Amino acid sequence: MSKGIKTMRKLVITLEHLPYRELSPNAREHWAVKNRAVRASKEEIGWLAKIQWHDDKPMMKARISYEFHLKNKVKRDLDNLLASCKAYLDGLIEVGVIFYDDSQHLKIGSVKAIITGEESMIITLEEIAEILK
Repeated sequence: MSKGIKTMRKLVITLEHLPYRELSPNAREHWAVKNRAVRASKEEIGWLAKIQWHDDKPMMKARISYEFHLKNKVKRDLDNLLASCKAYLDGLIEVGVIFYDDSQHLKIGSVKAIITGEESMIITLEEIAEILK
């Protein structure tokens, strides 16, 4: 038997910027500066999620994908961009969009970086249900 994945509910959030530099694993910021960036990120994603989510029940199993829109061809590490998004993920848990971010409840989908001439990112959450075939 092989497992299939069925997609159910979906949430797409667009942020008009990339993750704050203070959130990068390579940033060497004072803890208070990083803490302000974490709080701001959680609050921002929380409000944007609540606008669309309307206090529905959390996704028990979800797949999260990231699309980073870059201004120019300056090299960016995808793993650093992804690691910089942890505060956004934690914010989605706090507002009740997803249940938890462990491997039993969350899968990482695609992670893309596209040169578009502007900086933004799109976070897509898809509820999944594993079904047997």
